[in-house]
Amino acid sequence: MAVEQVTADGPALTISARTTTSEARCPTCGTVSRHRHGRYRRRLDDVTLTGRRTVIDLAVQRFRCAADGCPRRTFTEQTDGLTERFARRTPRLRHVFERLMQMLAGRPDARLTKHLAIPVSPDTLLQLLRRRPEQPRTRAPRVLGVDDFATRKGHVYATILLDMETGERVDVLPDRTADTLAAWLREHPGAELVCRDRGGAYAEAVRTAAQDAVQVADRFHVWKNLCEAVEKCVVLHRACLPEPTSDNEPDQATSVPPEATASAAVPAEWEGVRVAKRRERHAAVHELLAKGVEICAIADALGLDRKTVRRYACAATPEDMAPAGGGRRGSRVDPFLPYLHERWNQGCTDAARLFGEIRERGYSGSQRTVRRHLESVRASGKPAPKVTRQLSVRRATHLITSHPDRLDGSSTFRLKKLLARSPELEAVAACVESFAKMMAELDGRRLPDWHDQAEATGFPSLKAWSTASAKTSTR
Repeated sequence: MAVEQVTADGPALTISARTTTSEARCPTCGTVSRHRHGRYRRRLDDVTLTGRRTVIDLAVQRFRCAADGCPRRTFTEQTDGLTERFARRTPRLRHVFERLMQMLAGRPDARLTKHLAIPVSPDTLLQLLRRRPEQPRTRAPRVLGVDDFATRKGHVYATILLDMETGERVDVLPDRTADTLAAWLREHPGAELVCRDRGGAYAEAVRTAAQDAVQVADRFHVWKNLCEAVEKCVVLHRACLPEPTSDNEPDQATSVPPEATASAAVPAEWEGVRVAKRRERHAAVHELLAKGVEICAIADALGLDRKTVRRYACAATPEDMAPAGGGRRGSRVDPFLPYLHERWNQGCTDAARLFGEIRERGYSGSQRTVRRHLESVRASGKPAPKVTRQLSVRRATHLITSHPDRLDGSSTFRLKKLLARSPELEAVAACVESFAKMMAELDGRRLPDWHDQAEATGFPSLKAWSTASAKTSTR
């Protein structure tokens, strides 16, 4: 090629060039032709230069095919690495779009291309990815990643296979059963490491079809399962979640952080009924199990679902069946209840006025929610009760399992107060911190010591999870 001119016109950079070849090969019959038929210009988008959109205005040649019997009369020359048939982008730019689509979805990718000065629509990006030629595989990658995803959440699931060393997709299976994955592994041998979640179906498939492969749990699922175990520990000590009022603490009515999730306490009599019912069912299920009664028969006898009976059967104590929410679901108005009740007792009973006041303080809910809460206070005929500030189970779990550098000053203060009220949860937080350091430093030699530390806490959920982790390698 010969570059004729470079023009910078606003946000675009145009490079005018022409080809200088004297012959080209016919793409149909492969005959080399020197008979030039004519020229025409092609405009190709290329990767950006100096932050500007780059367009290559290229003059290419058309040649006549001299072979007798060739159905193609004329053809256009193609320049390796620069032009492709019917393409309006260079192969370099197409490769950039394909890599972006592999890491992002269509719409986020399209928004990113605007900042890169190469704007393109999500539909075009999806078409480029679909046109990418498939690379047939006869062997599995050395490190195979296996995970499920929902094509219709709650109904239809599929399995995606990834090369964990390159991050590229290997294959997609139509379901997430053990038989389907086992059949794929038999057809594609060679996997040395299988990185998967903690699901039993994938584990069984690997044990059946790839016995020499080492199964490892990825960090995301390991940490997710640890958070679930910590949440069960918090549920058992949810009596420590209410925060004692102190003059030194900031007033939540005047400064409410967006992450505040304090909720009104559940009435003690309601909580007592639920606990008693849970213990009664747990005792009944285990009594029938001791007699050798099957799960289905127990479900019919007690009028429960089989999954519920199985959860009671797997729980060593009734406390292990405690609900993860620790009470009713929180509402957006909960952080503002201390202020609402204080203003109500001062004589302001106008719901619309109170709604306007808390909206200025950061409330993002509806006026109907405020009015519905105040109606119950009005119907009681008594002064508004004092609301005890407390952490939700989910918020407390988040504080314990979050990196200290990612907590602001208010969250760090609330975590210290919580651990000071509960030495048991302080031991759990120490276990979480030591496990996080072990994962960050990739030091699996400390896993047996951490297992002893988790068992020393005395929490069944943490002990069971640590036992399972000790049997599974982590990567």
